[in-house]
Amino acid sequence: MQILKYLNRNILDLISISAILVLSLFIFSFFLKDDISTYFSLKQKHSSLRLSAEKNASMLEDQKKKASDIAAMEMEMNDYKNNFKADNKTSYFLNYITAIARRHRIEISTVEPGEVIKGDAFTRSMYTTILSGGFYDVYNYLYRIEEDWKAVKIERVVMDKNSDDSKIQVVLTVAVLSI
Repeated sequence: MQILKYLNRNILDLISISAILVLSLFIFSFFLKDDISTYFSLKQKHSSLRLSAEKNASMLEDQKKKASDIAAMEMEMNDYKNNFKADNKTSYFLNYITAIARRHRIEISTVEPGEVIKGDAFTRSMYTTILSGGFYDVYNYLYRIEEDWKAVKIERVVMDKNSDDSKIQVVLTVAVLSI
């Protein structure tokens, strides 16, 4: 009987400890319910913010690259604007066409400045040039002039074959645009 009393006391102790644990868990969960839900919601927001930050970091790098591209384009535009300035345009143009003519084995006989038309946005200077060379050399020369320097527009080309040799003579009228 003594053993039963001892067992009953142990069982009673176990039951009371279990009841205390259950009661304390219930009380903690009741009072900490808002804190626990806040913790999980903050954890979820933290993970979504981390993903958003990683996505924005790559987008930020793209924007930095675009900004550097825009800066490079602005520098190039400023260079073009400086090239198109009307000051000393004639000497620059003459140096330009003679340098390209030497590269393409073209002989320039004359360069005559023509009329200068001043507009609101730009100035248009006309030049008439007489040159001679092989057909393909002349063709490449004309292409290079108009393609290299965007401020040159070929207005008129008149070609004649020279009877003495295989060269052709070209009368070229070009317009040089400047700001």
